Amino acid sequence: MKVLWKIALLLIVLLALIYFMGSRITENEPLQSPVKHGTAIPAADKEIVELTTGPKRPEKGLSTFVGESSEKLIEAMGEPDRIEPSAYGYEWWVYTKDIQMMAGVEEGIVNQVFSADENSDLSPISIGQNINEVFRFSIIESEVNVILDKNIYTFTLNSQDLKDRILLKYENLFAQVYVDSVDEMIEGVRFIDPKTLVIHQPYDMEFMGELVPVRQPSSTAQKEVDRSMERQIIELTNMYRQHHGVHQLENDYWLSLLAQNHSKDMAIENYFSHESPSAGNLSERLKSLGIEHKKAGENIAANYVDAIEAVHGWLNSPAHRSVLLDSDVTEIGTGAYGKYYTQVLIKSDKKDKTNSNFLQK
Repeated sequence: MKVLWKIALLLIVLLALIYFMGSRITENEPLQSPVKHGTAIPAADKEIVELTTGPKRPEKGLSTFVGESSEKLIEAMGEPDRIEPSAYGYEWWVYTKDIQMMAGVEEGIVNQVFSADENSDLSPISIGQNINEVFRFSIIESEVNVILDKNIYTFTLNSQDLKDRILLKYENLFAQVYVDSVDEMIEGVRFIDPKTLVIHQPYDMEFMGELVPVRQPSSTAQKEVDRSMERQIIELTNMYRQHHGVHQLENDYWLSLLAQNHSKDMAIENYFSHESPSAGNLSERLKSLGIEHKKAGENIAANYVDAIEAVHGWLNSPAHRSVLLDSDVTEIGTGAYGKYYTQVLIKSDKKDKTNSNFLQK
């Protein structure tokens, strides 16, 4: 009889270990953008090596919409499924059905298009293409000049940029090619006009002349921008997971509330960490909202241009990538507050969250 009790006790201990191991929490180091917007360096005496316009623009594909009217975009693609604000004054026209893509539209003119859809025509580039093929037919430079009127802006790509975020120059058009540096495959492409590229300042930049003024959103508009970026982060996360053969994640309201609170807390309290001075670490924050889980992970980022750049940054950071592409997790929540981004992914217990401690307070 004593032997049976010992066996039973051992089984209980083993089951407890399995449960707690399955409930592990992953918190990575915070991820800062390699470029902080607004840190361009004036260089009045900088010598310009080349002022060429670049090869001809592609004659087909989504890039042909850049610089054209939004009416032409509607004629070809139909009305967008959503129109959302950006932090830079233009609108995002979001398409989510036949071809998943986003187009920036300002004053009726398309200033950029982005897609990570394998079925989109991004000629002369394609999603899933090995970046070494692009290197063979394109000129890749570590310094790229943009000329606007009498002003010259010089972007400098560092060694990491040249691996996972290259910049191609065409005639009055640029292509930012987002690459998975692990498998060297193209994950997404953004075709963008020169002015918007300078406004975004996604790479280290020196300039001769004047900076392009940027329209800052009001506090009310910024809230709408934040919600817009949250939706885009979820959609892009799911698209990247699809590229890597991992199932889609379900958007969860309570996780998003948790993520929103953390991004806001970091911005207002001026810290950058998974550990909130007032709300604690991820485990404590999940518990405070009554969110039960078998596994949880959190990615945070700051100072990225937009959702596209933030998700790409996570993908190319090994620790953040392991959370982003985790095959165990089932639900996702995102929170944006200005330039602070939070992403929480869990393997859910499917507990009814309407009974959470949060609602009892």
